[in-house]
Amino acid sequence: MSELSSKRLARLNSRSSGTVAALDIGCSKTTCLIARPDTDNPRRMTILGAGRQQTRGFAGGTITDMEGLERSIRLAVEDAEREAGEPISEVILGITGPKLTSRLITSSLDIGDRVVTAKDVRRLHSQALTRAAQSPAHRQEDILSAWPVVYTIDKAAGRVRQPVGMIAGTLTVKMSIVSAPRAIVKNLVECVGRAHLGVRQLVPSAIASGAGTLIEDEIENGAVCIDLGSGVTAVSVYLHGSPAWLGLVPVGGAHVTADIAQGIGTTFAAAERLKSVYGTADLEGPGLAERIEAPRLGDDGRLHASRLERAELARIIAPRIEEIFEMTLDLLARSDVKSVLPQRVVLTGGASQLPGVREVASRILKTPIRLGRPVLAETLGEQLATPAFSTASGLLLYPELGFTDAARAGVSSLETEGEGGSGKLKSVLYWLKENF
Repeated sequence: MSELSSKRLARLNSRSSGTVAALDIGCSKTTCLIARPDTDNPRRMTILGAGRQQTRGFAGGTITDMEGLERSIRLAVEDAEREAGEPISEVILGITGPKLTSRLITSSLDIGDRVVTAKDVRRLHSQALTRAAQSPAHRQEDILSAWPVVYTIDKAAGRVRQPVGMIAGTLTVKMSIVSAPRAIVKNLVECVGRAHLGVRQLVPSAIASGAGTLIEDEIENGAVCIDLGSGVTAVSVYLHGSPAWLGLVPVGGAHVTADIAQGIGTTFAAAERLKSVYGTADLEGPGLAERIEAPRLGDDGRLHASRLERAELARIIAPRIEEIFEMTLDLLARSDVKSVLPQRVVLTGGASQLPGVREVASRILKTPIRLGRPVLAETLGEQLATPAFSTASGLLLYPELGFTDAARAGVSSLETEGEGGSGKLKSVLYWLKENF
């Protein structure tokens, strides 16, 4: 049994059976899933209810209308509760946006040529957290997650996954730290609270996409997950069985739709339908000479019947898709994990279903691409078992994966933060209280 499977089983055996709920607030839709973990199989869940609503008041990872977003959350949650036949009081909440930062922190601890204990590892983690919390560039941020990616002993070659029980002079850890501006975290938690819900855990949506899409072998041996969403494209990197890095490209499927609306002179809704029914990013594929119905706005401001070749639509779509993956390539080249990037790439998200997108991604990234569906596809049902729901299903799975997270920030830091206090330092103190 792999280490990841062992962690999952230990997590399941240590908790009482019950329901778990996930809330994914995306730029185009808000999704709530209610499920019950399968105690016999950590990779399965029974989906009890699902709710989807168009997102209002949220754009690019920022709340623009608190009341509008609250209503979207309420409606999605009510739909899920109605289908599940039971209410929920707390959710695992995804958080996204270009303001999230991801960095690798290196910290070392003198062990003194003796056996490494679990307490030594916790001290090393707290040291790394303290260093991250005191960084001048991140003082106004809350640490959302802190995953130890790899350990080294005495600067020797080779990576250590679990140092406890080994003899070491010096133990070093590379820890992946994800943080977000405190105001964004507070407002998001407050908005969910207005819908009479507590936040059980805050999870970066990019990481949730990987958790919901990558198979166990990809998590263990390393993979890149690219979630091509509506408003943003989220990128996550998994190394050595743990989340290692995330980044965001501020362009997504909605920008393709906007290009079509501007390019042929139509409404956004009509452009979205054209993209969904006839769109392709493949400029050399079959059927490009086909003439399709493409209504355009007339002088009276109304849509009028018109036709164009499908190739013309492809010539509008392809440059934007190419730009997204060129920006993704540049983002990865500037990341903290650029020297150890895995070659396995999985593409997911609603916009990834557009024909030709995988081929464009493979050409620009120069690697084979797997189109990923949620690993819970068999239990999600036909309507939800698509790449568009990878993040929501990943939020359900994330707690069951057993990733070591040295920080319980976000909600925890808000609960422990005093007037004028530092959320980061409070989250460090909270972690110390929980682990010592």
